[in-house]
Amino acid sequence: MIGEALKIRLAVTGVGAAAILAAFSTSASATATAAEPSSEARVSGDYCLANTWDSSAVSIKSCDSRDRGQHWTVKGNQISLTDAPRYCLANTWNTPEVRTKRCDSRDRGQRWTVKGNQISLTDTPRYCLANTWNTPDVRSQRCDSGDPGQHWTVNGNEISLADA
Repeated sequence: MIGEALKIRLAVTGVGAAAILAAFSTSASATATAAEPSSEARVSGDYCLANTWDSSAVSIKSCDSRDRGQHWTVKGNQISLTDAPRYCLANTWNTPEVRTKRCDSRDRGQRWTVKGNQISLTDTPRYCLANTWNTPDVRSQRCDSGDPGQHWTVNGNEISLADA
């Protein structure tokens, strides 16, 4: 069921991680992986975008490679669960809500653009995927380059908050 598409896992690291760290009672450790020859090494964080398995809930959790809800695949402009590829990351249109639901290419809230360190809604690029700082909450909100909860690093099947 795993496609050949780019796989991603979302994570949160760094500044403000202490509050999240306390909430999840885990230890922090960042890892680096090899980069493409002409790019810098990407650093993964300790907290991942996670779907609560068998529900539509999406939040930030301590990274766990065994948690199927933390592995994502980007194919075109959809972000789906690697182990449940029929379910995509979705914004409920005209609300800040982000969750998973059955993939539907006609659903504007399921079309995402990964560009630089931002993940925005393709059909309304003024709105970005955002972690509410120092909480596990994930939502869409107006893009703000000064908001550290909107700075993501894509690393293999992980996406981490770059400034966390």
